[in-house]
Amino acid sequence: MKLPTPSSEQQRLNALRFLEVLDTPPEVALDRITRLVAHVLNVPIALISLVDQDRQWFKSRVGLEVVELPREVAFCAHAILEGTELVVPDATEDARFCDNQLVTGAPHVRFYAGVPIRTSEGFAVGTLCAIDARPRTLTADELAILHELAEIVTREMQLRENLMLARFQKRRTEALFEASEAGYRSMFELASVGIALVAPDGGWISVNAALCDILGYAPDELKHLTFQDITHPDDLGGDLQRLHQLTLGQIVSYQIEKRYVRKNGSAVWVNLSVTKKLSEVGELEYYISIIQDIQARKELEQEARHDALTGLHNRRALDSLLPIAQARADRSRLQLALMFIDLDGFKVINDSYGHDAGDELLRVIATRLQSCIRRTDSLVRLAGDEFIVVLEGITPGLEEAREVAHKLLLAIAEPITIKGVVIHSNASIGFSMYEPGSGKPADELMREADRWMYKVKHSGKGRVMP
Repeated sequence: MKLPTPSSEQQRLNALRFLEVLDTPPEVALDRITRLVAHVLNVPIALISLVDQDRQWFKSRVGLEVVELPREVAFCAHAILEGTELVVPDATEDARFCDNQLVTGAPHVRFYAGVPIRTSEGFAVGTLCAIDARPRTLTADELAILHELAEIVTREMQLRENLMLARFQKRRTEALFEASEAGYRSMFELASVGIALVAPDGGWISVNAALCDILGYAPDELKHLTFQDITHPDDLGGDLQRLHQLTLGQIVSYQIEKRYVRKNGSAVWVNLSVTKKLSEVGELEYYISIIQDIQARKELEQEARHDALTGLHNRRALDSLLPIAQARADRSRLQLALMFIDLDGFKVINDSYGHDAGDELLRVIATRLQSCIRRTDSLVRLAGDEFIVVLEGITPGLEEAREVAHKLLLAIAEPITIKGVVIHSNASIGFSMYEPGSGKPADELMREADRWMYKVKHSGKGRVMP
């Protein structure tokens, strides 16, 4: 069938090309979003697709090797026509796609869901999409998550749009960023992202209303502070290092994700982009900072990787952190232990005292386990009453792992009072060891620890093996 085209196609293409994003390298922030889509929706392919005149080009991709496809076969070329989303439960039963080469051949698309990515003027330049080789439908919650993540990508593109506008204006006149210039002041104040002029010592020279909203400070209050004063201590070092490189001319700009501490004491995640303004003789006058609030995206990422009941890492997070821990063990040449903890008799506690009591028990035990391990170790709630502990950098290894496991058993065995009832609990622990450089797969470590745990269950419970 004839390829559909938006009514304002030339304006849409102009908006896409103004972004200068086509054929650019991958970006960490956008790659995180496609990985999140793949994990949360459980699909093999997730893409940030930009629809050009004759092709669709993938700014970020998971599960697909090619970087672009002809527009004539692109599902996304249809999705950008939609006001909200395009969902195709089974492409073989859809007249628009049943004979599409992506359906009849590799990657054998059956399911597609795409949400348009729009510029600030509403032009759909591409989509965030999820693809599967099996027919399926999305729940209302899954579709809502796809929309929320697409909104984050949209804001990223609109931030790029603002940055390109700022650069374009800066090239037109060196005086653009003088606070007294009416045209700049209008753009400065009405921008949807935070914009600031920052002195070489870190003081705020000028800030716009959007930045004040993000930080919770009035402009006059910020002028008595520096960016160092309100940057989260854990993020200040990395920011200062990049700023030093910018000052020396080693880089022309930088972009990082960091946290500010708002006036009320809460932390807010932002995407910070920084360039510098030089005088006619090449001396540094001030820095130009563009600040976008990404707190919602960070909270969504946090939710996807953490257990809602206990706040611990969940199985999805374990799939990422365990291979990284193994790589650290390979570099340090120090052993790693993985412990599989299963509570004994948890079902009886649930049946006797109710699920609320069971939930409270899990929260208390999670807190106790966390207090028994180091900050460099990891604690995961795998499912139900199962927990995983990853101990890093241990020597001589086996004995230290057993020592920590016994410490965890003692913490779990301490009586817990819930709603006036004293509850006693125990656990069975099995563990496996990772030898640096052995290349033992993460799933094998898990299976080995699981097998030892079940041996404990069958030999008396409340113990550790091996």
